[in-house]
Amino acid sequence: MFLRQLNIWNFRKYGVSVQDSKLPGLVVPFNESFNLLIGENDSGKTAIVDAIKMTLGTSSEDSFRISESDFHVDKDGNTAQEIKIECIFSGLSEKEAGIFLEWLTFDKDGKYELQVRMTAKKVKNDLLFSERIERTVKAGPENASSKLEGLARELLKSTYLKPLRDAENELKPGVRSRLAQILKNHRAFRKNNSLERHPLEIAFQEANDKVEEFFDLPYSDGEDKTIKSELTAYLDSFFHEPMNGEEKHESKFKITPVKLNEILKKLSLLLEDVPSGLGSLNLLFIAAELLLHDDALSIGPNITLIEEIEAHLHPQAQLRLIKYLQKNRSEGATGGQFILTTHSTTLAASTKLEHIILVHDGTAYPMNGENTKLELEDYKFLERFLDSTKANLFFAKGVIFVEGDAENLLVPAIAELIGRPLHKYGVSIVNIGNTAFNRYVNIYSRSEKWLNDFPQLKVPVAVITDVDIKPMPYYHDSDENTIKAIYVIRDEHLPFIAGKMNVEKEDIISLVLQSFSTKKALTATLEMYSTELSNGDINEIADLTKEDLSQETIDSLRESRALSLRTEYGNNENIQVFVAANWTLEYEIAMSSLRNELLDAIHNVKYKNPSSVANLKKLVDIKQKIEGLSFREAAAYEIYKPLLEKKVSKASVAQQLALLLHENESARERVIQDEYLKYLREAIYHVTGGPSND
Repeated sequence: MFLRQLNIWNFRKYGVSVQDSKLPGLVVPFNESFNLLIGENDSGKTAIVDAIKMTLGTSSEDSFRISESDFHVDKDGNTAQEIKIECIFSGLSEKEAGIFLEWLTFDKDGKYELQVRMTAKKVKNDLLFSERIERTVKAGPENASSKLEGLARELLKSTYLKPLRDAENELKPGVRSRLAQILKNHRAFRKNNSLERHPLEIAFQEANDKVEEFFDLPYSDGEDKTIKSELTAYLDSFFHEPMNGEEKHESKFKITPVKLNEILKKLSLLLEDVPSGLGSLNLLFIAAELLLHDDALSIGPNITLIEEIEAHLHPQAQLRLIKYLQKNRSEGATGGQFILTTHSTTLAASTKLEHIILVHDGTAYPMNGENTKLELEDYKFLERFLDSTKANLFFAKGVIFVEGDAENLLVPAIAELIGRPLHKYGVSIVNIGNTAFNRYVNIYSRSEKWLNDFPQLKVPVAVITDVDIKPMPYYHDSDENTIKAIYVIRDEHLPFIAGKMNVEKEDIISLVLQSFSTKKALTATLEMYSTELSNGDINEIADLTKEDLSQETIDSLRESRALSLRTEYGNNENIQVFVAANWTLEYEIAMSSLRNELLDAIHNVKYKNPSSVANLKKLVDIKQKIEGLSFREAAAYEIYKPLLEKKVSKASVAQQLALLLHENESARERVIQDEYLKYLREAIYHVTGGPSND
């Protein structure tokens, strides 16, 4: 059995449903085996863990007291009078169903279901003129629930590993030894009947006998005195003479009473006989807890709650532990259920996306395929490429996706210039290194099934991308004779081209709005998708896609491409696409009022000694040439050409430009007003909550 769903009413930050006050303020659907709760600080992860602990209890018998601060306070300052937490269990075996029989219900598919409910009510105390909090835990359907007791109550208890735990003390012997509790519940220490002696009891009896023999031996040669006889003599002198047949008091040396529970309390668990650090001891403690999860005969949900698992563990240890837990706790496997919280991007990146539950804005969003628009191939892709750098998107209040290093460097610099520093607004910028935005955007897109009952994920997401339509100066600069026509594949051409290539239309959808300056370039691209094209087929496709080259054609392609990108990636009001209207980011900057700064950045990267007299003259000459070009796009193309021809690194130029902008006080007003940089400003405003009032 496993915890399928947690429902919370009026507990801490979670109130009741906005649509219906009878519905819970938070619903958390859990995966059967492994769950990682992630989100920004104060998102409510700890409240979820505490709700489970307070309802089910813990195997270490932690004390949980409901206090006044646990009751939800709404936006008007009204404090709730009742807390309700409901745990719903599914997947019960026949044996488990027998144990919980009197509390069982059935789900919509007719399968066993167990509902466990904790309520805490404020009850007026007339004698003390105050309120007391009355807490109850019951199970079964709400209108016919009854108190959980005995074995049924014990089986539901969770194992809780608190953050910054003291693993060393947890593994030491003592009356409240956690190690003793773990071992006592393992099948290796269960007795078939009360008269049966456990092998450890037999071993300790033999050890006690050996100890007793030692203290009965004379401690000095030639004397009859023993430590035991001397103790007995002292003891006799402390008591009156025995009367009425009263037995004399005798001392006895023992390691421990020969009772299994007492023996287990005397055990400690160490890593060899050398001092160990907190990280190693934490791993040892977690390994001990897993003993019960690996017990094939165990019954019940066997839930382990671990808060901030990264505490005391270095990143590599975190990775190994998470990988092990996921690999050995595949869906449906025995071994219990894990619910963890973390602030670690390392752990988020190494956890399978379908095991993640994102806690944001009062809602828990499971990232499995049932609740997102991600396909199976998306999960496989993201598992390979969602590294710790990209995983910071799970902890952000807003996310900007970019396709390259230049955007990754320049967007934060421009945000700083316009008074919207991304770090201040909790915004993460994620460089995906390509244009496969859908793989990432769909993390924030919810399935239709989810949206039937729950809200859209309201993390503002901005996709910044290039229109990637070459401008007229590019064609005029071609090595070919002056180009009069280009070849453009439009959406309406796809059925014809797919038929000629003997492929599905969907297989060549990426060709839409691609343009080619020559038939040779068109042919080379088509042959990447099919080797079955004849010369006649290519000629027919060329005739179909041929268009006159003009500024009107370029503008039409730009408009169509921008619309296509916005339609493809912009799934809802929170996910918006911002497109470089003319070509690429650097080309837009070359078109903008920052073109001189871009020229300076290119110059600084191109030359080892950019400040030499000769090199400064070259910079002055190119600036004069640019100023002499009346056609703005021709000037922008001249500036952009070294980047296009890869004579300088885009990333290095972007880094230089970011430094120049940081040092240039006059750049701020130009950036705020510039029409060519509007798409960058709007992307920044979208994820930071609207345009600046500065």
